[in-house]
Amino acid sequence: MPTVKVGDINMYYEVHGEGEPLLLITGLGGDLTGWIFQIPEFSKKYQVIVFDNRGVGRTDAPDVPYATGMMADDTAGLLDVLGIERAHILGLSMGGFIAQEFALKYPQRVKSLILATTAASPHSSNKHLLYTWARMAQEGVSVETRLREQLPWIFTDMFFENPELVQMAINTMLANPHQQPAYAYARQVTACVEHDTRDRLGQITAPTLVLVGKEDILLPVKLSEELAAGIPNAELVVLEGGGHGFLVEIAGKFNRAVLDFLENVKKE
Repeated sequence: MPTVKVGDINMYYEVHGEGEPLLLITGLGGDLTGWIFQIPEFSKKYQVIVFDNRGVGRTDAPDVPYATGMMADDTAGLLDVLGIERAHILGLSMGGFIAQEFALKYPQRVKSLILATTAASPHSSNKHLLYTWARMAQEGVSVETRLREQLPWIFTDMFFENPELVQMAINTMLANPHQQPAYAYARQVTACVEHDTRDRLGQITAPTLVLVGKEDILLPVKLSEELAAGIPNAELVVLEGGGHGFLVEIAGKFNRAVLDFLENVKKE
């Protein structure tokens, strides 16, 4: 799949399937490979567009300040290149921050909005943790050690009951040939920390699903409740058995919740 010029960066993207466009925006430090359990299912009914955000994967990583509004502009630029006027938008974690900004800046381009395990603004403890992770990267802590520290914030206790599965997940992430530079990770962290849509959520007009795992400790359910309460007519769905990484750990439930919502939007 191609790389295209979008604003000041070259952006890598992929398109899978046919149907109404469904754009997936990934989270902090993640590239499009994170959607491995979603692309095969979603592309059965939709034209699924996935891409690497600025600063990660095969997209350029300029060493300049990042912001979620800037990354929303990147997203709009990709849709422009692809000739897509409107799409269903699904944002995960940091991708949810970007999706909120996209819905606010480009409301006419959003058929529906799915905000997964995200928030209107991270709490102070989230900011402290994210800055710590960025500091570890910049101080040269190994990728494996950083992954081992981060995984308990992403997955539930059940995941860690299978050490072989944990090691497999780590090995898979370490094998990614497109490792994110430490400075780019820090730039994404700053964009997350500075994100705040709390006083603008009421301006979102698209049909919205707020989706979260009940056991999420990184961006807990309370933040999704606040997010859903601020968006007119938003639907909140809390999935049992899932943490921050629920798109992997309970992929079947995650996929079904998304597809059910999209099907209901079609009927309206």
